[in-house]
Amino acid sequence: MFTTESTEGNQFWNETYFVPHFQPIVNAINRSISAYEVLGRQFNPEENTYHSLGGLFHNRDQDPVPVYNIDRILREKAVQTLKESSLRTKLFFNMMPNFLSRVHHTDLFAENFHIIQLIEKYGIDRNQVVIEITEDEFDGSIDRLIQIVQIFRDYGLKIAIDDLGTGFSNLERIGYLHPDIMKVDIRIMRESLNKNSFKQVLGAISEMSQKLGSQLLFEGIETEEEVNLALSMGANLLQGFYFSTPNPHFLNRNTFSDKMKTVLENFSSVRSKELREKGVREQRIIDQLQDLFYELSDVKEDEFSYRFGQILGSLPREILKVFVCDGEGYQITPTYDLDRLNGGYLERSRQIGNNYAWKPYFLKHKEESERFRKKWGVTYPLYDITNQNQYVIFTFSLMDGKILIAQVGWSE
Repeated sequence: MFTTESTEGNQFWNETYFVPHFQPIVNAINRSISAYEVLGRQFNPEENTYHSLGGLFHNRDQDPVPVYNIDRILREKAVQTLKESSLRTKLFFNMMPNFLSRVHHTDLFAENFHIIQLIEKYGIDRNQVVIEITEDEFDGSIDRLIQIVQIFRDYGLKIAIDDLGTGFSNLERIGYLHPDIMKVDIRIMRESLNKNSFKQVLGAISEMSQKLGSQLLFEGIETEEEVNLALSMGANLLQGFYFSTPNPHFLNRNTFSDKMKTVLENFSSVRSKELREKGVREQRIIDQLQDLFYELSDVKEDEFSYRFGQILGSLPREILKVFVCDGEGYQITPTYDLDRLNGGYLERSRQIGNNYAWKPYFLKHKEESERFRKKWGVTYPLYDITNQNQYVIFTFSLMDGKILIAQVGWSE
């Protein structure tokens, strides 16, 4: 195995022992292999095994010269393998921000970048290459990195951002680089299966990728449960040992087609059932609210808060908080909070006059009630960090433009 010692002390320091491996990336839409991530491996003839070079590339104390040379060897071998295969597939090449910034100080011209030189040398389609900006403790010039990425993009290469984690702020990188593909860190994905806060973070990443127009790639997938989570978050690209370990050769593009067909059909069945149950649950609460508040339709303005308070005892127990706003978003009734210890509702009159017109759920309700004459709305699940529970916000149109806002407990 390659160590971080001097290259002279490594008996396998020979470019024939450095072999690129390819881990397939499966597209959920057509169930085929659409790309591969290129990963560095060193062959040990004594053990007849390959060893990962990840430790070498991420060791900041390692002499950069051999690292640079090994990287070039692996990259050219990968491009050559792609050319000889005649496959119409993509290759993801990892490139670290610090490394790029150090190597390219002032020579910021497309023809000076090794990957572009290889594309020209072997005549492969530039659409087949994805530059993956990997996680790194970046300490170089952000402006230079942006320039380098723009050169790749202008040349026609796609840009991916690797594991969302620490180091050079991912949000900062996403904002500056606007990637074509966002890769989700397996640690966030695994934690989200057990911790709601991680699931909310994952949901935010998913929503951000959609708004940016970036494809979402989940890597490190090892179980069907993780495939289902990736699909539920809108990921169309899937990678991990669940499909295949890295190999020194390409696979048939339909290798996992049958497997994905079964997974997708199971996912669709389970997800459809969940959505039906969610719809039934929402409608039950809506029907209860509508029946309860229908009698307020002819109540005079000066009696509204009093009559509203009288109805509280009949509210579904899932309602954690409820109040009413006028059409401009100003709260016109006290807030009634569920007393979690003793039952009933606690009245909080000091919140009268608060404004919620800026809240996304209020704006959405106003828009849909005006455009589609829709009387109610419901948010996706949110999280109350104080009470450690999940909830949704129901909005319900009353008379004279008033809007009921109810926070409803929503465990999944």
